Amino acid sequence: MSDQHPDLVGCYAHKGRLEFFPVRRMELDRTALSPARVIRSFGIKPGNYVLTISLVREVVQFAPFEQALTTLGMIGINADASPYDAGRVEATIRQFDVAAICGLDKGVLDGLAILGHDPARIFAGRVVWARPDAWQLVSALPGVTARRCAELGPVLGLECIEGDGVHVDAREWTLDDAGGTIRLTSRAARITPVADLDIGVRGRLARHPCGCGSVDPRIMLDD
Repeated sequence: MSDQHPDLVGCYAHKGRLEFFPVRRMELDRTALSPARVIRSFGIKPGNYVLTISLVREVVQFAPFEQALTTLGMIGINADASPYDAGRVEATIRQFDVAAICGLDKGVLDGLAILGHDPARIFAGRVVWARPDAWQLVSALPGVTARRCAELGPVLGLECIEGDGVHVDAREWTLDDAGGTIRLTSRAARITPVADLDIGVRGRLARHPCGCGSVDPRIMLDD
């Protein structure tokens, strides 16, 4: 790491342990363009509410998404990715008529079940970006526009309306899928660069342009 002082310090999982990832705020702000393109593909209107479900340690991954919401004129709300915050997730979606939810995980789904809430009712008519551990359940819910999201080391990958792999900003990152495991290298200047980082995600790369118009690479995640 360089001697520049970070504005924020997040974490990412690597080989069974958490690695600290210091960043400058400008690094996060400039990476908001890619999630903004993904969000815009769904036609969500300015002024709509969008709920982000994450943990404090995931600030590096989710801050660009939240900045993209601001850029697009949407209103972001936060909840914890924890079964203990499931009641607040349900109440927030109901009271604010949330248009989209990003980061839904199995912990929150388990918490909703404990409280007796039906996820099909809660998420019907909304865009839901589900994490890998929640994907099978969410993708089977009727009336839900279910798409994948996944932590790719210090990056959050998101599927667009096409549902054809999670997008990763080509200006910021280089990807490699040799051996079936995705590896990540930073391209733009960062105070914490990474090189050939095994992010522990299995899948393959799609490099042809997406139907949404993006030319960024996409990761087709293994189920």
